[in-house]
Amino acid sequence: MFELIDPVYPDAASDERLNPILSEMMRVASEINDAKWEGKDATALELRWSQLNKAYMDGAVYEPVF
Repeated sequence: MFELIDPVYPDAASDERLNPILSEMMRVASEINDAKWEGKDATALELRWSQLNKAYMDGAVYEPVF
């Protein structure tokens, strides 16, 4: 009666449309350190990092890229 649809991606880790939050947090943290080292303003990067951190603390593991 019902036909199951095979998923395009076998799991969330292999889905190209999802970005792991921890990887993004590490990338943004590296950009913050680079910006501070170069004497540039890192306020926007720090805001992005805090948003990612809040999402991670709320239990999110992946962030949609689309």
